[in-house]
Amino acid sequence: MRCIAVCIIVFPVLLLGQISWTEHIIDTDFDFASCVTAIDVDGDGDMDILGTAHDDGVVAWWENDGNENFSKHTVANDFNGAYCVHAIDIDGDDDVDMIGASDLDGLIAWWENDGNEDFTYHALTPLCNSASACQGIDVEPDGDVDIFASDHDAGGIFWWQNDGNENFTYDTVGVGFAGALGIHACDLNGDNSVDVLTAGMFTHSIAWWENDGSENFTERTVVSGFTNARSVYAANIDGDADIDVLGTALGMNRLSWFENDGNENFTQHIIDNNLLSATAVCAADMDDDGDIDIVGAAYLGNEFAWYENDGYENFTKHAIAVYDTGAISVFVADVDSDGDLDVLGAAAVVDEITWWESDVVGVAEGGNNVIQSEQVFSTIVTGRIQLPDDRSFKLYDITGREVHSANPAPGIYFIEADGEITQKIIKVR
Repeated sequence: MRCIAVCIIVFPVLLLGQISWTEHIIDTDFDFASCVTAIDVDGDGDMDILGTAHDDGVVAWWENDGNENFSKHTVANDFNGAYCVHAIDIDGDDDVDMIGASDLDGLIAWWENDGNEDFTYHALTPLCNSASACQGIDVEPDGDVDIFASDHDAGGIFWWQNDGNENFTYDTVGVGFAGALGIHACDLNGDNSVDVLTAGMFTHSIAWWENDGSENFTERTVVSGFTNARSVYAANIDGDADIDVLGTALGMNRLSWFENDGNENFTQHIIDNNLLSATAVCAADMDDDGDIDIVGAAYLGNEFAWYENDGYENFTKHAIAVYDTGAISVFVADVDSDGDLDVLGAAAVVDEITWWESDVVGVAEGGNNVIQSEQVFSTIVTGRIQLPDDRSFKLYDITGREVHSANPAPGIYFIEADGEITQKIIKVR
């Protein structure tokens, strides 16, 4: 048995109610910027940025030099209708590959990283009608990364099973879900199998497909009458050990969270009914006070905003930016490696990829300590994160995705033990 303790430096948390944001524009000529995300692409310990430009057919990443000076690298310039990119190690060689969805060509493809950030294109078959989202995750799980995708025009949710040698077999999750937009795969019902959430633009609903553990999927409804449902996300909003759902309804200018009662019966709580053409949502602890806040984007409202949770799921809206025409995609990550969470956004009409620097410091120097699994306060760790193997320990990033590397990029992570979050880790290098 491995050591059950993790040696860290303990930092008490400084609680702040408001955050000031400093804008840093990455690209102003990224034609119809449709998606933004972040990960350490080149393995140098800092956070890089990825995005898609729909009208240029471009998939690109911006290399961070460690001081938040970004250099653009084009992965593809002929991916017609590039709409989504997701970065993950597909082939298990410890570098970051990329998955993309193209709504005009109907393609789901992945780009293999040779370890030097030279990418080789691999298309998956069959074609979709209009691929709108993609995500890589180990579905079975068998130790390799599979791929989920949604098809807007066909109203389908599909997955490709990886045989471990990057030979992919296509299968259907669900069909007849008109206007499928967005994919969020996670274990929604706590049965240790990967389920899938999707928003339906034309079904006016959010649904999830329950995995029976053998990759047979059954459609379940989170909410109906959610006009022009546009995006979906999942996180434990109320801290009760089950996973809740968040979504935006573009046609209602609405951002809501849906409380899970523990049996996957969902109650809607409206956060904002005036987020004009609400397009995107994600969730994380933005102010480092121990609860989950929410970040949203509004296409016609031209705004990015965050909603502060008071710890009782009462949310106060705060502006991040109010002039980004066509705000369409949002992501949170510690871009500058200072221990707090920054916000990234794609604005389609002004063709911009931007990040906003948070001024939350949130930590003050302390001393060495040995952290036991029962302690829940925020900590800082350097180097490898060691997990004991005598209990069911898992490591998650701020997006709720499981992390399998023992030495992940700098950022904020959570340790789960026997189904409960027991530790928040801020990895600085």
